[in-house]
Amino acid sequence: MDWPEGKDFTVSPEEEVTSAEECNKWPENEKQYALFTDGSCHTVGKHQRWKAAVWSPTQRVTEATEQQGESSQFAKVKAIQLALDVAE
Repeated sequence: MDWPEGKDFTVSPEEEVTSAEECNKWPENEKQYALFTDGSCHTVGKHQRWKAAVWSPTQRVTEATEQQGESSQFAKVKAIQLALDVAE
């Protein structure tokens, strides 16, 4: 990726959203962009199983997928991919 040099991608405390309830306080034109994602992995015996999910409180959309054989980092990236699919 071609990231701009010196660009700060951190979120200020004022912009950080910690729950879906906070999303309800946003102006209507900003709520449409709210997507919450999560991904995780656990080991059962010798097998890793991951799950990724995305939720939109305004669009009332929930999507999830799960499979075997990947890490929690993979699951988190997969959740972002699901969010991009929902955003389309």
